[in-house]
Parts: sequence; C-alpha cells; structure tokens
Amino acid sequence: MDIKEEQEFLLRVGDEKFTLPYREAIERVNKKLETINKTYSEKLGRTFISSQSSRIKTPESCLKKMIHKGYDIKEKEAQSRLNDIAGIRVICSFLDDIYRLANLLKEEEDIEIIKIKDYVKKPKASGYQSLHVIALVPIEGTEKRKVEIQIRTQAMNFWAVVEHHFVYKQEDKGKAAFEKDLKECARQIYKIDKKMLLIRKRMEQNYC
Repeated sequence: MDIKEEQEFLLRVGDEKFTLPYREAIERVNKKLETINKTYSEKLGRTFISSQSSRIKTPESCLKKMIHKGYDIKEKEAQSRLNDIAGIRVICSFLDDIYRLANLLKEEEDIEIIKIKDYVKKPKASGYQSLHVIALVPIEGTEKRKVEIQIRTQAMNFWAVVEHHFVYKQEDKGKAAFEKDLKECARQIYKIDKKMLLIRKRMEQNYC
C-alpha cells in the first residue's frame, strides 16, 4: 500500500468538507428520533428511547476498514462503500421497542431505509446483538449521506461496550480465550430481555 496514498486519504476524510454533510445528516436523524421519543413516550406512558448518541468514524477507522474490505483508498469510494461513517446509537428499554422504532423510521418520508441488518434475531458469531438500520438521509441541495442507526436494549449495549473495550480493540490478542464466555453472556442477556418484556406486558395488562 502506498503510504502517500494513505496519508492523502486520511487528510481528505478528516477534512471538514468531507465530514460536515455527515454531521448534518446525523443532526436531521437525531431530531427525528427526539420527536419520535417524545410522541411515543407520551403514548406508551413510559420511556421509549432511553438514550441516543452519535459519532463520525475517524479517518483511521475508515482507512482500516477500506483496507480490510479491499476497497480502493479513495474519498469517493469511502463515501460510496462505507455505511457507518455517520453513526447513531439508540438505546431502548425493551426488545419490542427495537422493532417498533425501526418501523417508525421506515414511515419517515424524507429518509430512505436502504438496508436492515438484524443481529438480534441472528447475532454475530461473537454474540453481538443489535439492529442496524442504514438510512439514506438528504442534506442541502440534492446531496444525501448514509447514516447507520444501531438500535439495541440497555442489556445488549452493556455487552457490546464491554466486548468492544476488552476484545475488539485488542484484535486477536487473547480473544479466543473469552469467546465462549462472551457468547454465553450474550445468550443470557437475550433471555433476560425476553423475560423483562414478558414482565412489562403482564404489568400493562394488570394496570389497564
């Protein structure tokens, strides 16, 4: 790999001219999520979205992924190929809220859902669980940018944060030693999420 080409890529992808449209797309989706949360928290009589956060993928992470995927190290190629340069993480209280939110996003007329990856019903090999919604979001003029919206429960998020911190960042260093335990924890977390959903539904029946 040409070092000069890599350095040029890092500069271009880190430049505000490249990142600003993604920030605008994130802002638009965040506002929609805030409106949805307010409406449905009132409608359901409980918290719908517990929290939401966002980030722009670092140039270094973009480069690493481009190399890993075998893509040309070009600015336009990154914009075309990478779905997660702009990312929003949404934490819901219950399992069914994940899919309720995804369906509500589909109903938004000015954003286009182009892909959904369901790692809840079909977790990754590591045990990772989350629903990834890839949205094509309009910004100024005719421009559009992709935003990856990760929707998960609080329990799933706890697992993902721990796994990312201790395993993902370490790449393959000692990873195999913890894989079995992490997968088992992920399975237990899913069982807990289902149990909590059943408890909530029973409580709702009793209070209605």
